[in-house]
Amino acid sequence: MRSDKTHPTFAPILTLLAAGITALCLSAASREGQAAEATPSSPPPKTIAQQNGERNFYDVLEDLLADFEYDLKNGQVSGLKDLSIRNIATSENIPVSFRSHLELVVTERIMKNSKTRIVQCLPCRAKRTTVSGDQVVISSNDTNPVELSRIAKISGIEHFMDIAFSYQPAGMMLSLTISEPETGGVAWSRTYNSETSRSSAFRRGVDYTQIDEQRRASEYQPTVQYRAIAYYLFERNVGSTTGCLGFGFRMMERYDNRKKEVGFEMDYLKDASSLAGGAVTPGTINLYSGFNVTMLFVHAWNLFGGEENYNQVRGGVFAALGGTYTSGFLGGLVRAGYEWRLAKHWGVSANLGYRPNASAFVGNKSIGTVSGPEFGIGISGIF
Repeated sequence: MRSDKTHPTFAPILTLLAAGITALCLSAASREGQAAEATPSSPPPKTIAQQNGERNFYDVLEDLLADFEYDLKNGQVSGLKDLSIRNIATSENIPVSFRSHLELVVTERIMKNSKTRIVQCLPCRAKRTTVSGDQVVISSNDTNPVELSRIAKISGIEHFMDIAFSYQPAGMMLSLTISEPETGGVAWSRTYNSETSRSSAFRRGVDYTQIDEQRRASEYQPTVQYRAIAYYLFERNVGSTTGCLGFGFRMMERYDNRKKEVGFEMDYLKDASSLAGGAVTPGTINLYSGFNVTMLFVHAWNLFGGEENYNQVRGGVFAALGGTYTSGFLGGLVRAGYEWRLAKHWGVSANLGYRPNASAFVGNKSIGTVSGPEFGIGISGIF
């Protein structure tokens, strides 16, 4: 006799176990992924260009804009009144979107370093479509001088700026031109080349820091220059002229991009014959045999052009106003001269001055007057 027994099935149990194991695996994988994201990654390796010392595109562009900024600070850009950027042309390998960026950075430099009013001229770039017979003609205002002049008058524009930018593997160039809308005359134009901005300055012996530091400074940074001077001057004395050795110290602040200097000078004058042991004539008064001091307010104009080149001899003129004090005497002095700058730390000057009429006293008694020219040479050590 056969009996039928019901055997339990394990299929549902196995299915539940498989689902649980899968959920655990997914949870572990998720935790590992979160941990990997939380772990700081190592910095990316340097590119071949960075390893070879090549410069970034925007670093080179910054140099060109910095050269333009330097010209703005130096007052070398003409036609900045009521300015509008009209055309921007770029080389074929530059995206069209870069033109807007270039316009913005040029506008930023102009507004940062000058009081120029920038006018946006949307009608200048507008396109016009006309139908002529069977043809559709598309024209632009930038090719119509009469229309541009009319738009400029309505918008209050006195000058247009055109920008041309070229980028090649060997370097980049930025050309800027400012013109007048009525006559079309060019008020200012200059091209900035990335290959000649820094390298040529170093080859010419120019201290490039004088350009780089000043053009990047948003505010005026005073530059103070000191010098020790040795003079040989012929000075007016009581009733005679005396040859004197002079020792001076001058402190000047340079401004207007090193083209001008202003400051003070203090001199001590000593009779050269007394240093050599010369005899003093009885009854004479020598203003330069003892303590004396000359104080001068000095202004100088340096004549080295746009930049100072230490490989060349530079010139400069100066004018000074002050006076000399010694026991029993106080008199005025006007001095002028021309200086030759040699290398970076030396200078030779020719000096010519005049002392207005002033009296010398011994006690309460006047012993004579001092008046007449002074002249001589000086050698300076600049630091």
